[in-house]
Amino acid sequence: MKKIFKIIVALAGVVILAAVTISMFITSGPNTSGKTVIQLFSTKTENAATYKELIKKFEKANPTIKVQLSSPSNAATVLKTDLAKNTLPDVMAVGGDTTFTSLQSSEGLRNLANESYAKKTLPAYRKMITSLYSQKGLYAVPYATNASGIIYNKDLFKKAGISTTPKTWNELIADAKLLKSKGIVPFESAYKDTWTTMAVWNQITSNSIPSSWITKRLKNQTTFAASHQQVMSKFLEITSYSQSDYMGTSYNQANIDFAKGKVAMIVNGNYEIPAFTPLNSKINSDMFMMPISNNPADNKVTSGVDVAFAIAKVSTHVSADNKLVAFLMENKNAEIYNKEQFSFSAVKGVKQTSPLVAGIADQVNKGNVINYPDHYYPASLDMTQVLTQAGLNAANHMALNTNIAKSLKHADSLFNAANVQEK
Repeated sequence: MKKIFKIIVALAGVVILAAVTISMFITSGPNTSGKTVIQLFSTKTENAATYKELIKKFEKANPTIKVQLSSPSNAATVLKTDLAKNTLPDVMAVGGDTTFTSLQSSEGLRNLANESYAKKTLPAYRKMITSLYSQKGLYAVPYATNASGIIYNKDLFKKAGISTTPKTWNELIADAKLLKSKGIVPFESAYKDTWTTMAVWNQITSNSIPSSWITKRLKNQTTFAASHQQVMSKFLEITSYSQSDYMGTSYNQANIDFAKGKVAMIVNGNYEIPAFTPLNSKINSDMFMMPISNNPADNKVTSGVDVAFAIAKVSTHVSADNKLVAFLMENKNAEIYNKEQFSFSAVKGVKQTSPLVAGIADQVNKGNVINYPDHYYPASLDMTQVLTQAGLNAANHMALNTNIAKSLKHADSLFNAANVQEK
């Protein structure tokens, strides 16, 4: 009996010790110094170093606030789990994509429309955010953006006798023909890495198909087959002026070839430039807007919100959250992000001044932009399946009209399946 009593006493002691330990842990946490602790969650891993630099500056200016940065590689999965548990991070840096729309549709985000920093953003990019949902309000403030276009080698253009960049589709194809006649590969397409197909598709689609199309398509009131013939035709026309092995060329190889001056143009975004400039720091390149229409006034730069700041409703530190977002959106801090991440900015007055994007910078800065169409597609739709197969069909010499019909039918089939899954 005494032995049992000793065991009980010992166990009670363990329990008391555990309770004391837990209590000590709770009271000796980050808040014991009187600081408010907030979390900044980023869906991009590659900008962590820049955030750390900016957070250090913020904490120095706001000594009563501690910011914990989280940027996991599986960010979308983590946020979905947090959303299910109603434990979203205080401040979230997200893209203007399906991850954001799932957060917004859950009604877990604060409306930031009346915050002073929201008014500092370019209207075109605020519209990109609000176009992703039907409710009124601004549930994420656009910060950093990217832009697609055509990256080109200025020396090769000059060698071919091209003195100005094309402003229409007909001019673009005429220049491609001229380059080819001079023994210069007009376009380097890297369709071995299937995601690169979307850089071409999105630019053609955004400048060809009205934004109202997606609403009708989601309601099965139209189809790709009924409306995207010219889009697919132009997509395939780019392949006809690409290197012969475009289906077997990787993204990395394309950057090597461009850096070596083996190809005149790559259809992609400003985010590709840091991939080839280390290979040739003296390359004489720039970007221009991909001209889809034969009416120059109708062409826009396909651009998207790469980073937008959202604040969770469940956060109990809203004042500190707003201070952090306001700080990050100050022009001097947005310029740091812009420079280090080689991005464009949604903050008024913050401009990307690199000569490597000079040909599209003015268009972006004045808001002559249009969003990526695939930001509105069902999340589970993999359009790259359609586009890589279309490219392979072309490489195998399938008749153009047959390829267009088969590819768009394939797109509708995949869209229908994805649309059903998400209803």
